[in-house]
Amino acid sequence: MVWQFVMTAVIIIAVVLLPFVLLYIRRRSLTGQGGLFDCAHRVRDDSPGAGWVLGMAHFRGESLEWFRSFSFGLKPQLVLQRAATTYLHRRSPEGIEAIALFDNSVIVTVKDRATAHVHTLAMASDEVLALMSWLESAPPGSHYFPSSADTPR
Repeated sequence: MVWQFVMTAVIIIAVVLLPFVLLYIRRRSLTGQGGLFDCAHRVRDDSPGAGWVLGMAHFRGESLEWFRSFSFGLKPQLVLQRAATTYLHRRSPEGIEAIALFDNSVIVTVKDRATAHVHTLAMASDEVLALMSWLESAPPGSHYFPSSADTPR
């Protein structure tokens, strides 16, 4: 009787803790690939301050990969290619954004020139500098897209 109670308690505790353990293992796995930093992504902008999803990102070769924080997937939900990404502007969080985002976040807007989609990311100011440096350090000529409005003339 006592062993049944102990086994039931152990199984319940294991089931409750399993998602947290899996999220920890996933984060450690992504951290092991290097350069992981906190980065929120705005998935919808239908109302001011809404639509933010907390996540993490890292630079991997010629792309910036973004992952949701509370997901078990190992594939990135957003991939921005360096050659097709343009930095538009940055701003400070306003209103509810200051509460919803990470501490000391800076909101950065970038444009994917291949799809013309504008992405809004929130990250620490050090990561903003890293993003800008990464975008500017692309090989010469890699920002040339004949059909892009941003193409130098």
